[in-house]
Amino acid sequence: FTFFCLSIVSYSQKSLNKNDALFVFRPLLFIDYNLYHWYKAPFNNNTGDVGQVFNVLPGIGTGIVLGKKSKFIFTLEVTFKYHPFSLNIEEFQGMGSLSLPILANFRIPLEGFFFFQFGGGIQFTQINLHQRTALQQTLDNSMFHTYVGEIAAGVEENLFLIFFLRFGYHPEKSNTFDFGLRLGLNGNLWE
Repeated sequence: FTFFCLSIVSYSQKSLNKNDALFVFRPLLFIDYNLYHWYKAPFNNNTGDVGQVFNVLPGIGTGIVLGKKSKFIFTLEVTFKYHPFSLNIEEFQGMGSLSLPILANFRIPLEGFFFFQFGGGIQFTQINLHQRTALQQTLDNSMFHTYVGEIAAGVEENLFLIFFLRFGYHPEKSNTFDFGLRLGLNGNLWE
């Protein structure tokens, strides 16, 4: 049965006249740089919200790409981001945040090397990593999650550059917002 299923997938990869693959499968490596982010913890977390402009450290991401540039591309991505200076100036409760977005995105080719991307997933976030007082360290500061949607536009050949907007929401009133760019390598999708 396994051999039969694999042979169907292999056969569907080849066209009858040109022996041309219908899609390609590539690993995806990228850096994710936030130009701005804002994270608000849920009400039961008691840690407020934080934000930062121009993060000093880029996030590191990986994933897989399935598709062809001339047709349609599907990506699964996971990124680890650390923001050491993320804070709320008005009600300072600490600094720093972590975020881990896990996304499924669809890229639609436009004219030439340009593409539009949309997708969604889940983002795990923790804020106020470096709290300033012992009292604040006793407050619940656990990681929370939001359901996120992302829209993006970019250019691509062997490398890609994407400008993205990501919004997140959870019914416990936690919110996330990220705006930035992603630069990465996914191999040749023109084959």
